[in-house]
Amino acid sequence: MAVRFTPEQQRVIDIRDCNVLVSAAAGSGKTAVLTKRLTELVSDETHPVDIDRLLVVTFTKAAAAEMRERVAAGLMEKLRENPSSTHLQRQVALLHNAQITTIDSFCLFLLQNHFNEIGLEPGFRIADEGEIKLLEQAVLAEVLEDHFSQGEEDFFHCVEFFCPGGKEKQLEENIVELHAYAQSFPWPKQWLQERKQDYCGSALQDLAESDYGKYFLHYLQAVCKGQRDKLERAKRICEEPDGPYMYGELLEQELESVEKLCNLDSLEEFWAKLPAVGFGRLPGKKDDTVSILKRESARNLREEVKTRLSNLAKKFFTTPLELAMEQTSACQKPIQTLLDLTLEFEDRLAELKREKKILDFSDTEHFALDILLQNTKDGIRPTPVALEYRQYFAQVMIDEYQDSNLVQEYLLSAVSGEEMGNFNRFMVGDVKQSIYGFRKARPELFLEKYHSYTQEGNCVRIDLSKNFRSRREVIDTVNQVFSRIMTKENGGLEYDTNAALYLGAEYAPSEGCQSELILVDPKTEEAGPSAFEEGEESKEDGKHLEARAIAKKIKEIKNQLQ
Repeated sequence: MAVRFTPEQQRVIDIRDCNVLVSAAAGSGKTAVLTKRLTELVSDETHPVDIDRLLVVTFTKAAAAEMRERVAAGLMEKLRENPSSTHLQRQVALLHNAQITTIDSFCLFLLQNHFNEIGLEPGFRIADEGEIKLLEQAVLAEVLEDHFSQGEEDFFHCVEFFCPGGKEKQLEENIVELHAYAQSFPWPKQWLQERKQDYCGSALQDLAESDYGKYFLHYLQAVCKGQRDKLERAKRICEEPDGPYMYGELLEQELESVEKLCNLDSLEEFWAKLPAVGFGRLPGKKDDTVSILKRESARNLREEVKTRLSNLAKKFFTTPLELAMEQTSACQKPIQTLLDLTLEFEDRLAELKREKKILDFSDTEHFALDILLQNTKDGIRPTPVALEYRQYFAQVMIDEYQDSNLVQEYLLSAVSGEEMGNFNRFMVGDVKQSIYGFRKARPELFLEKYHSYTQEGNCVRIDLSKNFRSRREVIDTVNQVFSRIMTKENGGLEYDTNAALYLGAEYAPSEGCQSELILVDPKTEEAGPSAFEEGEESKEDGKHLEARAIAKKIKEIKNQLQ
């Protein structure tokens, strides 16, 4: 029986001649839709596209292999329906040349075919992680030993600054971590050089106009808006018929104070006003008509706001502004020395890799970028190689786009050529499933397009929000939890009607398919009684006791490991 696609899925399959961002929720049939789109693209004899002129980037080799198999099956089915089609016969023959691959494999493809463009020696190999770590340790020891023997004053000042108590290990870790983080930028050495200017200012105006000063101001504003939203939710709970009305007046006053923070537009104002925000004592009035659960919900939301703003003030604003600027100025020399050490470490490591003819995956990405883009004083320009690929690839498709990093974004943009009017990028992902921040993934790339793409035009967003994998009970529970904990501040996305999951398939009724939430105290790691429906009183039953016992056992095991 033929698969029946929803209108949104069918639009993903059919849309052409524009950039497309597909926000595909969990269980939304993403793989089936992508396979169908690819099959339809290459089997369209009216507007034929050879399959080897599509660049399809997936996250893992297994996903790439599965996609290739599914497309092959789809093409064979089309060929059985129309066995005399020379176009379809050609697509089946070209399938083994198709660039359905991972980003690492695509970078290797570029290096193997264009190594001469950047003066890279042929015959290189990809080193494993352990080998690279050993090289890093050897190079780092050599760099530090040389500087200790030279007796430079700036170097010793840097050691004293970063290594209190003489623990040189801290300086080593700083260099390695800074080097690793720089690799997430398209041009790491340029980024490191630019960071030397971060602490050059000695006045508040210098701080305010710096990149990190602007980021800090934006961060403070975002945090305050998030706390305001929590207080508004607490206030709405108080206004419900069985809500804790006795908290309403105090919450109104505190909401007004936090609202004023949201309107601040300078660091100096935050320095003066954020630490001064205070929270009163909640009224202790008893009233049996008030829901215990709603009383606790309002109280917990307010406590979260109080704790968040208090921690923010302690972390950033305990030092007087004048002293903070003096400390910033004092950081300048040791920071610049640290950056120089990192740059020297990077140069020596690169030289050693060249001697041994080895690369790591970060090297392949940056060399591929050098093949495709020129970073000049006049801006970033495509190379002749990039222009050739822009003419060759009819469409660039990226799966799991929420886990792309900045380097990968530049790579795929280079072969698509949006700035030349080539709107041929097709991106699929779900920012709610982004888990690779530790690998320097940039979910904000997805979010920027999620908020800027529209329903029509050159850049289109399509939401696949129906879940075909789960029962209604699971979907309702997931929505209930994440509508409360996922906010723009915490996850970059508000869990609203656009982000929520919707039922895509009906399943036969079955016993034991009820959802129940068990609350676990984050401090004690013990499970406590909970209720699924708001307003329903909690009960201490066997399931809660079992959950508490499991949590206790987990805590015992963690203590043993420590």
